[in-house]
Amino acid sequence: MKTNLLTTTLILLSIASYSQIIEPTRYNLDSLHYPTTKKDYKYIRVVENYKNQPNLFIFTEYYRSGKLSMKAISTKYEEPIFEGPRIDYYENGNKKRETQYSKNRINGQQVEWYKNQNKKSEKTIKTDPKTSVTVTQILQYWNENNEQKVIDGNGFYEETNGDTFEKGEIRNSRKQGVWTGKNNKTNSTFTETYENGELLHGVSIDSNNIEHPYQVLFKKPEFKEGMTAFYQFIGKNYRLPNGVQAKPGEKPKLIALFNVDTDGKLVDIKIVNDLGHGTGEEAIRVLKKAPNWIPGIFRGMYTKTTYSLPITIHNPEN
Repeated sequence: MKTNLLTTTLILLSIASYSQIIEPTRYNLDSLHYPTTKKDYKYIRVVENYKNQPNLFIFTEYYRSGKLSMKAISTKYEEPIFEGPRIDYYENGNKKRETQYSKNRINGQQVEWYKNQNKKSEKTIKTDPKTSVTVTQILQYWNENNEQKVIDGNGFYEETNGDTFEKGEIRNSRKQGVWTGKNNKTNSTFTETYENGELLHGVSIDSNNIEHPYQVLFKKPEFKEGMTAFYQFIGKNYRLPNGVQAKPGEKPKLIALFNVDTDGKLVDIKIVNDLGHGTGEEAIRVLKKAPNWIPGIFRGMYTKTTYSLPITIHNPEN
């Protein structure tokens, strides 16, 4: 593990040492790490282009306080498409997580630390490029008292991720047997049964003591008639503002971000990559009149889910 961490450090240092920065770009991000012009931004992103590595860029993010939050390598300048190591930091300056990426998917070793810099876990995470299904193997785990609870893929694991806490047995690096947990945001609890890391079944109990059984952890929200029909709805209703034209051969893209609420309504609509000249406002207008979706389901219960929608602007003759 020390060798891998040293290799990662050398990769970052070599890129910083032998590449020339060209036109670094700085902009603000919201809590979801999307670009924002609002004054209540949460993070600052700096993108640096390197002369000797024309297809590689360093994305560096800072907390609003100016403390380092994240550093990673990207293959695109306009948006983060991570390739190789990504390092995240606590606001106190200590390292939080080091993760390996391949084509913007977690693929390889991940090491985590607590705020006091005691090691928390060592994992191997692989993502299937076709199905996007992620398989996590927990190799080592220490609790906050620095007691090792998982040794070489066997033991007892517990995790707090945002509002959710879960715990259970790890056998041969994967979840095994009965796992229990709770979600403080929804005031619900859940019990799940695993075999060799595969979820067999689970049940959530909501704040009204109603049971919600499930066999799939998460189902994405979707348009009732299918996503092809939704894109057709956007294309049919979107009106290119007067005077806006794409250059010949170019098809600029704006990105709309919205939440699919628990009743299927599209809410909290905003444009995170606005092309200007009213193109973003038109996208918001169309999305506001869109029919309801089938909401996302997490652990058997409807959940508010964020969705990102790219909209390509082109002339009718293109």
